[in-house]
Amino acid sequence: MRILYITLEDISIHKGSVVHIREIIEGLERHGHFIGLVARSLNHEKNFRRFYNLNKIPVTILRLIKLNNQPYIISSFFLLIYLIRILPRYDIIYAGEYNAVIIAYLRRHLYQKKVIFEINGLANEEQKLKDASLLNKIKSFLIKRAEKIATHFSDKIICVTPQIKSYLIKNFACQSDKVEVIGNGVNTEKFFPILDEKILSKWRTRLGIEPEESVVIFVGNLARWQGVDILIESGIQLLKKRKNIKFLIVGDGIMKKVLMKKIATFFQRDKFIFTGMINYSDIPFLINVANIGVAPFILKRNCWTGVSPLKVFEYMACKKPVVTTGIDGLEFIEKEGVGKIVMPGEAMELAEAIDDLLIDKEKREEMGQKGLKLVVEKFNWDSKINQINRIMKEII
Repeated sequence: MRILYITLEDISIHKGSVVHIREIIEGLERHGHFIGLVARSLNHEKNFRRFYNLNKIPVTILRLIKLNNQPYIISSFFLLIYLIRILPRYDIIYAGEYNAVIIAYLRRHLYQKKVIFEINGLANEEQKLKDASLLNKIKSFLIKRAEKIATHFSDKIICVTPQIKSYLIKNFACQSDKVEVIGNGVNTEKFFPILDEKILSKWRTRLGIEPEESVVIFVGNLARWQGVDILIESGIQLLKKRKNIKFLIVGDGIMKKVLMKKIATFFQRDKFIFTGMINYSDIPFLINVANIGVAPFILKRNCWTGVSPLKVFEYMACKKPVVTTGIDGLEFIEKEGVGKIVMPGEAMELAEAIDDLLIDKEKREEMGQKGLKLVVEKFNWDSKINQINRIMKEII
């Protein structure tokens, strides 16, 4: 089957949504499909055979005009141009965002192409978290209207949680049989337990972590709904009684400056290590250095969408126990005995859960073993790709 994946994401950045894109494309190619990818990237992306880069303005010019990224309106224009040029070569459009679906609508109608719309989050709910201004409320309303239009322009919708499916049915009047739930997964060929102490010791030295120090890791986008500010609060409390801990915060995002400011006056600020954006291939080493993986999601936004977090599956694949919050979609953490669940937004409770696991090495190892077994059996990407394959066969 010939599939054109379209997205306005910058796939040269490491974050969950980009990992998701890469794993789906690689998985579909393993199944023998002919895949084209239209996306933004600051790199050449040699790993993709048919890559169409939406980034047309050189980085030097962007810096000259004081822009970090090419404006979305320009990327959208080039997406439309690519669709005019290459869409006849493909059978299915696989769209990663509502705006990509809308841009593709006229061209796909002309060529009678089927569209699968994948929804990993609700953009209007994320917009609401930015601020409470009237302008932001208007933006959120307009995004919600655009998301609704995109769902009606699509032949099939794939979403990562049952909560998103319920939201689409209730708010966008989507038919239940039009929406399929396929959660995130993990590539167990990339994420696995590393037992070589020499390798781990080199990484600890590189990160400035002493041999006797325990490590708590967070991996992901530093956005409000991730709750990293709660993790920092819990870390500050925990460090009052434990000195041999470091908190490894891997990733970047709009909250990074706020988070770093939060620890700027703390006398043990060296206990918090912000790596910034790093190569995806390095993430498994950092997780293996850690003793515990944390995902401290807040209630806002996540109560509407539920969660299917890549970071949690990556922690488990590296045989690490997980401490996370009581958000829909994470019930299996305690049910399967792979970690602990605390109340969202409760820094002290989070600190206590981390402390309990740091004390109990035997419990950590038991949870890690169960987590590894669970991801191999239930949360690997191959099983997710098989579900996507079935959906594509049904609509062609």
